[in-house]
Amino acid sequence: MKSGVYLIAVAALLLGCSEDDDAGFTSLIGSWTYTTPDEKIKVEFDIVGGDPEILAVTNQKIFVDGQEGMAVVQTEAVTETTFGRLRINANDADLDYPYDIIFLNLQASTDFSKIKVEEVNYIFPWPDGNELTNIEIVRR
Repeated sequence: MKSGVYLIAVAALLLGCSEDDDAGFTSLIGSWTYTTPDEKIKVEFDIVGGDPEILAVTNQKIFVDGQEGMAVVQTEAVTETTFGRLRINANDADLDYPYDIIFLNLQASTDFSKIKVEEVNYIFPWPDGNELTNIEIVRR
Protein backbone atom coordinates (compact mmCIF):
# COMPACT_ATOMS: atom_id res chain seq x y z
CA MET A 1 0.00 0.00 0.00
CA LYS A 2 2.81 2.39 0.88
CA SER A 3 4.48 1.85 -2.48
CA GLY A 4 1.19 2.66 -4.22
CA VAL A 5 0.95 5.97 -2.37
CA TYR A 6 4.56 6.79 -3.26
CA LEU A 7 3.92 5.90 -6.89
CA ILE A 8 0.91 8.22 -7.02
CA ALA A 9 2.89 11.03 -5.34
CA VAL A 10 5.78 10.66 -7.80
CA ALA A 11 3.37 10.58 -10.77
CA ALA A 12 1.65 13.75 -9.54
CA LEU A 13 5.02 15.45 -9.10
CA LEU A 14 6.12 14.51 -12.62
CA LEU A 15 2.84 15.70 -14.13
CA GLY A 16 3.16 18.99 -12.27
CA CYS A 17 6.68 19.51 -13.62
CA SER A 18 5.59 18.98 -17.20
CA GLU A 19 3.30 22.00 -17.18
CA ASP A 20 4.61 25.17 -18.77
CA ASP A 21 5.81 27.36 -15.89
CA ASP A 22 6.97 30.13 -18.25
CA ALA A 23 4.45 32.93 -17.98
CA GLY A 24 5.94 34.66 -21.04
CA PHE A 25 6.56 38.38 -21.35
CA THR A 26 4.73 40.78 -19.08
CA SER A 27 5.90 44.14 -20.44
CA LEU A 28 7.69 45.83 -23.33
CA ILE A 29 10.96 45.75 -21.40
CA GLY A 30 13.55 43.84 -23.44
CA SER A 31 15.56 43.83 -26.67
CA TRP A 32 13.89 44.54 -30.02
CA THR A 33 14.77 44.58 -33.72
CA TYR A 34 13.22 45.53 -37.04
CA THR A 35 14.48 45.19 -40.63
CA THR A 36 12.75 46.81 -43.60
CA PRO A 37 11.47 44.41 -46.29
CA ASP A 38 14.20 45.60 -48.70
CA GLU A 39 16.78 44.89 -45.92
CA LYS A 40 18.32 48.36 -46.38
CA ILE A 41 17.52 49.69 -42.89
CA LYS A 42 17.73 47.65 -39.70
CA VAL A 43 17.39 48.93 -36.14
CA GLU A 44 18.03 47.33 -32.77
CA PHE A 45 17.12 48.83 -29.42
CA ASP A 46 16.30 48.02 -25.82
CA ILE A 47 13.29 49.16 -23.85
CA VAL A 48 14.17 49.60 -20.19
CA GLY A 49 12.52 50.87 -17.04
CA GLY A 50 11.88 49.67 -13.55
CA ASP A 51 8.45 51.27 -13.46
CA PRO A 52 6.37 50.18 -16.47
CA GLU A 53 4.92 53.67 -16.75
CA ILE A 54 8.39 55.16 -17.28
CA LEU A 55 9.82 53.25 -20.22
CA ALA A 56 12.89 54.44 -22.11
CA VAL A 57 14.62 53.35 -25.30
CA THR A 58 18.39 52.74 -24.99
CA ASN A 59 21.26 51.01 -26.80
CA GLN A 60 19.81 51.97 -30.17
CA LYS A 61 21.70 50.99 -33.31
CA ILE A 62 20.99 51.59 -36.97
CA PHE A 63 22.33 49.60 -39.88
CA VAL A 64 22.17 51.20 -43.33
CA ASP A 65 22.70 48.78 -46.21
CA GLY A 66 24.61 46.52 -43.81
CA GLN A 67 26.83 49.24 -42.29
CA GLU A 68 26.36 49.87 -38.58
CA GLY A 69 26.15 53.45 -37.41
CA MET A 70 25.68 55.36 -34.19
CA ALA A 71 22.10 56.46 -33.64
CA VAL A 72 19.98 58.74 -31.50
CA VAL A 73 16.41 58.09 -30.45
CA GLN A 74 13.34 60.25 -29.92
CA THR A 75 10.08 59.06 -28.38
CA GLU A 76 6.67 60.65 -27.87
CA ALA A 77 3.52 59.68 -25.98
CA VAL A 78 4.95 56.66 -24.17
CA THR A 79 2.70 54.51 -21.97
CA GLU A 80 3.02 51.04 -20.48
CA THR A 81 1.88 49.39 -23.73
CA THR A 82 2.20 52.04 -26.44
CA PHE A 83 4.43 54.60 -28.10
CA GLY A 84 2.89 57.38 -30.15
CA ARG A 85 6.13 57.84 -32.07
CA LEU A 86 9.59 56.25 -32.07
CA ARG A 87 12.32 57.71 -34.28
CA ILE A 88 15.80 56.23 -34.65
CA ASN A 89 18.15 58.51 -36.54
CA ALA A 90 21.68 57.83 -37.79
CA ASN A 91 24.12 60.18 -36.08
CA ASP A 92 27.32 58.94 -37.70
CA ALA A 93 29.60 60.72 -40.19
CA ASP A 94 30.58 57.34 -41.68
CA LEU A 95 27.03 56.91 -43.00
CA ASP A 96 27.25 60.15 -45.05
CA TYR A 97 23.56 61.04 -44.60
CA PRO A 98 21.24 61.27 -41.57
CA TYR A 99 19.18 58.18 -42.41
CA ASP A 100 16.25 57.60 -40.11
CA ILE A 101 13.28 55.38 -39.49
CA ILE A 102 10.10 56.63 -37.84
CA PHE A 103 7.53 54.29 -36.30
CA LEU A 104 4.06 55.76 -35.66
CA ASN A 105 1.32 54.39 -33.39
CA LEU A 106 3.09 51.46 -31.76
CA GLN A 107 1.09 48.99 -29.66
CA ALA A 108 2.29 45.95 -27.71
CA SER A 109 0.72 42.63 -28.67
CA THR A 110 -1.36 41.05 -25.91
CA ASP A 111 1.47 38.65 -25.04
CA PHE A 112 4.16 41.38 -25.33
CA SER A 113 6.08 39.28 -27.88
CA LYS A 114 5.73 41.86 -30.69
CA ILE A 115 5.15 45.54 -31.16
CA LYS A 116 2.53 46.25 -33.81
CA VAL A 117 3.12 49.44 -35.79
CA GLU A 118 0.52 51.22 -37.92
CA GLU A 119 2.94 53.22 -40.06
CA VAL A 120 6.68 53.33 -40.76
CA ASN A 121 8.60 55.94 -42.73
CA TYR A 122 12.26 55.55 -43.65
CA ILE A 123 14.84 57.05 -45.98
CA PHE A 124 16.69 54.85 -48.49
CA PRO A 125 18.36 55.56 -50.81
CA TRP A 126 19.05 59.12 -49.79
CA PRO A 127 16.85 61.24 -50.03
CA ASP A 128 14.01 58.90 -51.11
CA GLY A 129 11.29 58.25 -48.56
CA ASN A 130 9.50 54.93 -48.15
CA GLU A 131 6.28 54.21 -46.26
CA LEU A 132 5.08 50.90 -44.85
CA THR A 133 1.92 50.04 -42.93
CA ASN A 134 1.01 47.38 -40.40
CA ILE A 135 4.43 45.97 -39.58
CA GLU A 136 5.75 44.23 -36.46
CA ILE A 137 8.87 44.84 -34.42
CA VAL A 138 10.08 41.59 -32.85
CA ARG A 139 12.15 40.61 -29.85
CA ARG A 140 15.75 39.67 -30.49
